[in-house]
Amino acid sequence: MNTFTYQMRVRHSEGALVRILGLTRRRRFDVIQFFAQPSPDGDFMDIEMTVRSARQGPTLARQLANLLDVTSVGFLVAEKAIAEKAIAPQAASVAC
Repeated sequence: MNTFTYQMRVRHSEGALVRILGLTRRRRFDVIQFFAQPSPDGDFMDIEMTVRSARQGPTLARQLANLLDVTSVGFLVAEKAIAEKAIAPQAASVAC
């Protein structure tokens, strides 16, 4: 199983969080942690979401970036369990 942490900037609109969580669940990623806070200007939300899945991280990042309210997505490979051996974190991002 792979663990990924996504960092997103999302327009502060009705249903935005539901769409993000719904997409994540439908794509068979288990949400481990979800944190959202308003941006300083109040027009956006900064979201950090940690998920676990056997699937690859860029897959969900691309799909999240296609959501209407999502303006940017980045992800960090937090942990990859292969024979109980931890692999160092790798950073990546997806342009919207």
